[in-house]
Amino acid sequence: MTIRRRFLVASALVRLIQQERGGVRQIEGFFPEQQDRTLWVRLEESRALLLLRTVGPDGDIEEQTEIPVGHAHALLDVCAGEVDYTRTALPIRDHMALIDQVLQPGALHLVTVEFDTAEEARGFDPQPWFGLEVTADNRFNYQALALRDISEAPEIPLSNAALNSLLDTLESRFGARTRVATNHPTGKQMPQTRTQVAGLAPANESTKIDLTDIEAAMMREMERTLQENRT
Repeated sequence: MTIRRRFLVASALVRLIQQERGGVRQIEGFFPEQQDRTLWVRLEESRALLLLRTVGPDGDIEEQTEIPVGHAHALLDVCAGEVDYTRTALPIRDHMALIDQVLQPGALHLVTVEFDTAEEARGFDPQPWFGLEVTADNRFNYQALALRDISEAPEIPLSNAALNSLLDTLESRFGARTRVATNHPTGKQMPQTRTQVAGLAPANESTKIDLTDIEAAMMREMERTLQENRT
């Protein structure tokens, strides 16, 4: 189980991070909301993932399985909404911070820190360059951004203390300096042949899409892959 804390970040600081460390362009497409689970597809530079988050007695449980990029490209066409962002991973002490510049459906800058336990999450001391914490504000989770958007995000002021703190982080006080080039996801760079998804017909203007059938097929594929991984 992964626990996350999320914060807004000043846009100028995110630009500085990307200049120093680069980033990975990602697109996430979400299916309609359900009460006890979230189903979505993520398209990265050279791979695609199908993800399922379910509500358990001890918290949310998230599982993922890799799928062909062509399948993800077809699924994005029938998702209820998308989030397009550039992500940079930055180590901070014993944790990994994920800095996102959200491009669509609206401009937004966020940093997410992941933890293994609730105790670790509570004990984490946010960096001075972090802005307002929005962990408990459901408007800032990516499913909500994809399906409902956010009308106006608060502006995070830039201060000397925040800038100096970020420079300390980037100067390898908390991690090694590496840079990754920012590229568009392969699936969105060039047209691809519509591949059948788990036996379903590809999406086109003359094909009627049944999201229930697509989701059921995706669930079967995920369960099959997860079972193979366990054995």
